[in-house]
Amino acid sequence: MIKFLTFILTGLFLASCQKLPPEAYLIDQNKIEGKVVVDDGLKDKCKGTLFLIVRKGVSTQPLAVKKIKFKDKEYKFKLTPADVLIEDLYKEFTGELIVYAKVSKSGNPMESFNSCESEPIVVKSGSKNVVIKINRYLE
Repeated sequence: MIKFLTFILTGLFLASCQKLPPEAYLIDQNKIEGKVVVDDGLKDKCKGTLFLIVRKGVSTQPLAVKKIKFKDKEYKFKLTPADVLIEDLYKEFTGELIVYAKVSKSGNPMESFNSCESEPIVVKSGSKNVVIKINRYLE
């Protein structure tokens, strides 16, 4: 009787397992991992809200943005298609992407004074060990 119940429960368990949707594989394959590092000369000036901004090609519209409270000199990050601003554009998070970081004291990503930022860098989706160096202070 116990063997029969085990057989039935195992069969039900296997039948209930579903295949992941294609979007799940897209997110895992295209994630960008790395760290944001602040230049030693700016470490006291760069505290506030960190924005990791992803753009596609020459578009001025951000494709994805991640907002993080930033207190340290270094932050490990992961950006994925799940971070896109407009849900329907998650498939654009592939190929070459432009990524940069900005630290704003006020929490406003558009602020252009008293903020720190990095140079934009081009990375391929799926990249690991990306280093974004914040090396500019805007007064």
